[in-house]
Amino acid sequence: MTTINGGFNNFGGSNNFYGPVAGNDVTITAAPSRADKSDKSDAEIGVLTVIDEEMRAVTGVLAGMDGYRTRRLADGPLAHEARLTGVDGRPLRIAAVQTLTRGTESAALACRALVEAYGPSTVLLVGIAGGVAPGVRIGDVVIADNIISYDARKVTPQGTQHRGQSQVVPAPIGHRLNEFFQLEPRVGYRVHRGPIGSGNAVVADPEAEIRHWLHHVNDKVLAVETEAAGVAQSFHETARLPGWLTIRGISDTADQSKNDDDHAIAARHAAEVMAMLVPFLDFRTPSTSKS
Repeated sequence: MTTINGGFNNFGGSNNFYGPVAGNDVTITAAPSRADKSDKSDAEIGVLTVIDEEMRAVTGVLAGMDGYRTRRLADGPLAHEARLTGVDGRPLRIAAVQTLTRGTESAALACRALVEAYGPSTVLLVGIAGGVAPGVRIGDVVIADNIISYDARKVTPQGTQHRGQSQVVPAPIGHRLNEFFQLEPRVGYRVHRGPIGSGNAVVADPEAEIRHWLHHVNDKVLAVETEAAGVAQSFHETARLPGWLTIRGISDTADQSKNDDDHAIAARHAAEVMAMLVPFLDFRTPSTSKS
């Protein structure tokens, strides 16, 4: 069953933000690549994970594809490479790496390193999140087409004033998502589409100020997590990266019952949806055959 949620960017008043989303605490500067050019590889799709369960789930999927192998990148992370057949019959190459630590800044830096090493047209952040909307259950998957950062804020004697920032996925990605959801992916859990909140604070309280603020900004917010804002920030600052997308399996409901029990199943479902979606994200010029 597929659930699609619309009505995005519903900020109202002076709270409409469409710029970088990681907040003022994240600064990304371009650095010369230290990778050996002779060892440089290419991939159409880059994948980022954060925790071990996420990487195990993604590599479990990649290991079942053609040409699976691992390669140590110049900057240290181990990359997992594989390929599958795209919609036009051409091989579609995928490369996945794990961030060094949790949080938006590490995600932004890992995204930059992935782009330097492989030059993908699209980067996917695949892993887990906490559900914050009715109907979003543990084991479901959320494909986020709008990232709302909750980190930027001003603390005054009268209280905290959030300065939320939002970034919507690029239009070409949005069109491919439309095509994907038209097919109604058949899995044993719901696949939702909509906005999510992202920031460095882990939310584990149903009455948390962040949750109330997010739903005030956009009542369609589906989940919260801690890295997507960094990937969106890297996209904003990197002209060479045409597209990005976040795929999150729901591991908890961002409340006092939050624990690690369902990390593995949520990560596995996110990786499964990633594999189904990847063929739709080939932005190369269509191949032509000569008669």
